[in-house]
Amino acid sequence: MRRPLRWPDWLEDVWAKSAEKGAGGSPESLAQHTWLVLERFSDLARLRPTLPQTIGVPRLWHILFWAIMIHDFGKAACGFQARLRGGPRWPYRHEVLSLAFIDWIAGAFTGEEVPWVVAAVVSHHRDAEEIQNAYEPLEDPYEEDIVATLIAELPDESIRGMLRWLTECSEDWICSLGLDQLGVRPAPLPEVEQAVQQIRKKGAARVHDWLKVYRRFLKAIDQSNEPVLIIGTLALRGHIINADQSASAHVRSSPKADFSAKTVLERCDLDPRMLFRHQQLAGETLGSALLIAPTGSGKTEAAQLWAARQATDTPITRLFYTLPYQASMNAMQRRLAQSYGEAQVGILHGRALSALYRMMLEKEYDPRQAAKEARWARNLAQLNHQPVRVFSPFQMLKGMYRLKGYEALLLDYHGAAFIFDEIHAYEVRRLAMILKTIEYLTRNYSARFLIMSATFPNLIRRQLQSALNSPAEILTDEAVFVTFRRHRLHLLDGELTDEENLQRICADARKGKSVLVVCNLVARAQDMYERLRQRLANQRIEVVLLHSRFTIRDRLHKETQIRHAVGSKSSQRKPVVLVATQAVEVSLDIDLDTLYSDPAPLEALVQRFGRINRRRLHPDLAPVHVFCRPDDGQKIYAADIVKRTIDILKREDGRPIDESSIGSWLDEIYAGEIAEQWQNEYARAASEFEATCIRTLRAFQSDLMLQEEFYKAFDGLEVLPNDLYDEYARLYEDDPIRAHDLLVPISWRSYHALARQGMVKAGDRRTPPVVLTSYTAEQGLMFDSFSGTEQ
Repeated sequence: MRRPLRWPDWLEDVWAKSAEKGAGGSPESLAQHTWLVLERFSDLARLRPTLPQTIGVPRLWHILFWAIMIHDFGKAACGFQARLRGGPRWPYRHEVLSLAFIDWIAGAFTGEEVPWVVAAVVSHHRDAEEIQNAYEPLEDPYEEDIVATLIAELPDESIRGMLRWLTECSEDWICSLGLDQLGVRPAPLPEVEQAVQQIRKKGAARVHDWLKVYRRFLKAIDQSNEPVLIIGTLALRGHIINADQSASAHVRSSPKADFSAKTVLERCDLDPRMLFRHQQLAGETLGSALLIAPTGSGKTEAAQLWAARQATDTPITRLFYTLPYQASMNAMQRRLAQSYGEAQVGILHGRALSALYRMMLEKEYDPRQAAKEARWARNLAQLNHQPVRVFSPFQMLKGMYRLKGYEALLLDYHGAAFIFDEIHAYEVRRLAMILKTIEYLTRNYSARFLIMSATFPNLIRRQLQSALNSPAEILTDEAVFVTFRRHRLHLLDGELTDEENLQRICADARKGKSVLVVCNLVARAQDMYERLRQRLANQRIEVVLLHSRFTIRDRLHKETQIRHAVGSKSSQRKPVVLVATQAVEVSLDIDLDTLYSDPAPLEALVQRFGRINRRRLHPDLAPVHVFCRPDDGQKIYAADIVKRTIDILKREDGRPIDESSIGSWLDEIYAGEIAEQWQNEYARAASEFEATCIRTLRAFQSDLMLQEEFYKAFDGLEVLPNDLYDEYARLYEDDPIRAHDLLVPISWRSYHALARQGMVKAGDRRTPPVVLTSYTAEQGLMFDSFSGTEQ
């Protein structure tokens, strides 16, 4: 640990962490922990040096430095120190006791700034409601004062030692961390005996006074619509939570990513003279933008060039790449690691730990070391550590739904750049929430967004333009669309499962083609897989099934198998038949020869087409086949949109697909009654989200009800197939990551449907809910008579 010149050696016996939680298995002194928190805080301050001026709280760094200096002074209490040494539980809040020391430093602040210091100190662990409930104002004069009892636990020697620490060391610490250059100044401090008597005689009363100040401050925040107060206090708490948690985890300084265009071009093996027009324009566009280019035309590289341009103006603090599906997130993490370095790219989704574990095993770590490294990488992502992160927009929505620690999450979005790939994948209600969040971050957090797609219908484009305040539009030229004319459309009668169509698919497979078969429902994909597997078994043609209802272990194995067989850059390519659901649509860099697909909305079909002839090596236009039936949306798509899509495809049947025309096709689909219905649903969802989440967004107030709504709406839950119960029980004790690899994600809707049929056994502390339907590594979780809609 780097140490400043001046150090309070006289306080080494006052601990902040026990040996169990200290660095290297040793106890961590109060001074050591505070220094680590200040190091992490100074990293955050240097990352966004102008943030205080931007949000209108010019002395934010000064406030936070002094709040951090005293935030754990309450840990000097005898009971807390005894607990760290193996004694009994200490059932009080040390941060409330730390308020007794506010008077020592209050002279360094204006009257308006003092409540900010109080709030930072008292809230660095617990939300306001918990503190207020535990330390309500005394109404009965004869009632025992808990705070007075706590004050009595502070030894005089520790009180004197902490004042000496502030007096002799604080200025050196400010300078050692470079915080003097960011406006942090020394505080006028009292004389020793005056300070001790202040704590002894007035400490309890002053703590109650400061708690009253905190309550009034919270009320002012709650009743205010002033961005300075709302955004400022969110940043205040975000900093102290992030710095404290990172220090407790013994995280080092955040790595720096090289966002320069030169590095992107070199690592992506791009010749700047050979860039497509949209890639050139992306590298020249400053600020938020919409990018429209054909699937497979290097949009990911264009996005990185856009990020490089942002970094040349105002340095971007973070780069977030957002995708809808875990498979595409895992693939994107690998791609971005090639550009920015593995240590710089984190990944956040429900199965990130298992994905990281598999990546570590691929590097030939032994299982124990792989588990350790995977947990550490996952923890770093959760601590907002890496400068580049891959996640879904639902991770971003956690901040708006006020899940615990949301202020630290939101802090990371100040000055960040976001890349959204294929925003078409979100149904209208979720899209409304995402775009309202984008709008909020654009207006209040100086965030910049690049939204990419092969096309945008005008109906969505207008909402994007509103959310991003008239962004630039990056359009590739017509020649690129001609160059990327890779597919010929064939609309087929009947449906995928008809015998003649199964024979058609098998005939292509026997010719040595790699065939993609996309079904809209998991159960349908499972059925197709079994039919094709049986028909092709004698020819030794590999058939692979991919959908969301596999265990993590089997899903990651399949992703690797697919990447090797049909990955665009694979050196081990071989023909396969890939049967999949919508999970194959976005950002999987795979390249097959032909497609057979259930009918779906046009924007989804375009993504499916994009997995075919991706490298443009097919001698002719690759055939993509879409069936006319079933046209009822199969419970996941609107039937009228699917029918209008089929009508347009009938008109284009047999023709090359010109992706430059898809925008006008979408406008045909989203017209009249469909457009009106879409706009009404969007407006309702946006209004509801704004009222529930955005207008109520305040610091210090995580919300359990909103949290429950979030998880029900977005997260689903993981269940254990009964067929894997014995294996899970064996693994749980020795290798919990591998045990977790045996879980399957399903939606709340599917879970409750299974529960109603008596197909679920409740979980306990060790075991998640167990579903009584069959599971195999080839087919995944079978719902038998229940028809699920997972992808």
